[in-house]
Amino acid sequence: MATPIFNHSDVDRRLLRLVEACVARIDASPNLIDVMRNNITRWSAAHLRAQWQELLSRPWPELRQLLLEDSEKGRLHRQNAPLGGVLDFRERFRLLHSAS
Repeated sequence: MATPIFNHSDVDRRLLRLVEACVARIDASPNLIDVMRNNITRWSAAHLRAQWQELLSRPWPELRQLLLEDSEKGRLHRQNAPLGGVLDFRERFRLLHSAS
């Protein structure tokens, strides 16, 4: 089976779909923001940890807008958003494979 080749816009589109699903899950269960807070405690990159500590101190509607923003800033934040654990493996798998 050949490995698919993705360009940057493909990767950005797939990542946006994952982030949209995570945002919807957090909208439904706001306590999942604690998953994000817990994730950054394990990061070794101090600058990213500090950046996300500041972002996670903002009200959810503001952070939500930033994560979904169609801008370079939004894309950059999506690339390192601490969303691991918000979606389970099956949901991530389904989203990634339906986005290709």
